[in-house]
Amino acid sequence: MENAETTLKITCRTCGLATKHEILHAVEHAAEASWFNELHSWQIIRCLGCESLGFRYRIDDFDDIEENPLSGKKYHAVKVHRYPPSILGHRELDSQHVIPELIRKVYRQTISAYAGDAWILAGIGFRATIEAVCTHLQVSGASLEKRIDSLFRGGHISSSDKRRLHAIRFLGNDAAHEIREPKKSELKVALEIVEHLISSCFILGHKAKDMDLPIDSFEDFEKLLRARAKSSDSDQPQSVASILGRDKRRLGPELPLFDSALVKAVNNGAVKFLALDSVEKVEGKDVQLYKIVRSELSAFDFDDDIPF
Repeated sequence: MENAETTLKITCRTCGLATKHEILHAVEHAAEASWFNELHSWQIIRCLGCESLGFRYRIDDFDDIEENPLSGKKYHAVKVHRYPPSILGHRELDSQHVIPELIRKVYRQTISAYAGDAWILAGIGFRATIEAVCTHLQVSGASLEKRIDSLFRGGHISSSDKRRLHAIRFLGNDAAHEIREPKKSELKVALEIVEHLISSCFILGHKAKDMDLPIDSFEDFEKLLRARAKSSDSDQPQSVASILGRDKRRLGPELPLFDSALVKAVNNGAVKFLALDSVEKVEGKDVQLYKIVRSELSAFDFDDDIPF
């Protein structure tokens, strides 16, 4: 007995689509005895599109015969196992190196369970992925229900996202406590929801770090102000708005609040690269001026946690 396959149309783990694959090499073993008749095929396969490689194990059971009720054609049972496993219509998240290690590990194990038809484990895994995100973001709560609500209150997710995460919580609870196997359609949607959560909390923030994002913390305000002070070639007293230039738009209406906080930080020595100067009237309002203390602006300051 031989398997005459040379090309296959199967799901590519990289393309996320059903594509043509060629069988680069195959080893076959006929298992025959008085009580069974099988052909085992071990195959190295390659996508003819992206050229990614994979492994396929096919078992032909010639004793397990079924008949198509419409055509009357008979066919034997075939079982196929793939490694790495793949999910039709799905491509794993890119930039996974920026996902925190624990979250990445739980996410990838859940993907493997889903692709390997271990749907109960996948349901539990999607719930665990949400737990891992909450833990990394230090979201408080005695239960996952409360932690998801805290994700929303903390501005990490929208109200619609919150409702969808609760749906995954229900799905995971049913899988874990009632051993209820989720439907394939439920897992497909759950995967999209969880990947959206990971992407919005970690990946998009990394990709957008070079964009002009609004400033909403004093720490980010100080980093931006330091960078603009370092690039300024003026030694004259300047307002915060003048030092920031076009970047003042990133603070919007909160600029006066950050300016007031900056005065306190300069006075108590927390910010040393600026010194208070005079206060001048601008359109009837008091505006604090600052002088840049260049000796406090080291040439080796880095804005990133990883400078190299």
